[in-house]
Amino acid sequence: AVVSTQSTGLDFVLLNEVIIHKISDNRMPLTDEARFEMEAAFKSFDKEGSGTLTASDLAKAMSRVAGGLTEAQCNELIKLADSDGDKKMNFTEFVKVVEEGLALYEKQNPGTDLISEEFKNFDANGDGVLDKDELRQAMIDLGEEVHEDELEAMFNAADADGDKRISVEEFRRMCGH
Repeated sequence: AVVSTQSTGLDFVLLNEVIIHKISDNRMPLTDEARFEMEAAFKSFDKEGSGTLTASDLAKAMSRVAGGLTEAQCNELIKLADSDGDKKMNFTEFVKVVEEGLALYEKQNPGTDLISEEFKNFDANGDGVLDKDELRQAMIDLGEEVHEDELEAMFNAADADGDKRISVEEFRRMCGH
C-alpha cells in the first residue's frame, strides 16, 4: 500500500505506482484505482484547471518524475499524442503517452528497477537516503501543496527504523513492493 494523506489526494509516489502497476501487470488495462491516481496526477499538473496540459505544465510536472523532461521534449510528446490538434494534452492523450512511454522504457531498459530509479530522482544530494527536506521538495516538484503535519506523518510512516532517513528499501516497502 502507498502512504498517502486524505487531504492532499496525491502522494509523492503516485506516478511510481502507476508505472509499477503497468509493468508488473504487463500493461493490462488500468485498474480503477490506478486510473483515479492518474487522474489525480493529471489534475495536479493542470494548475489552471483547463483540462489540458501545455508543454510548460508537463515540463514542470516532470522535473523530478522520469528523470525530468525539457519543455522542448514535452512539446514533442504533445505533438505525438495530440489527437485533436489543439497543441495541448488532454487526459486521454496523457494516459496514452504514459502507457506508450512505459512500454518503450521497459523495452529499452529490461530489468530496470523503476522504484530505485525514482528514489534516485528524489535523492537530491545523492547520499542514498531521503531526508525530510528531500521528501518535501519531491512533493513540491510533483505539484503537491505540502503541509508540515502531513509531511511529518508520511515521513514517519515510511521511516520504519526510526533513523530520520528513508532508505531505498523503506521507500520500496512504502510503494508496496
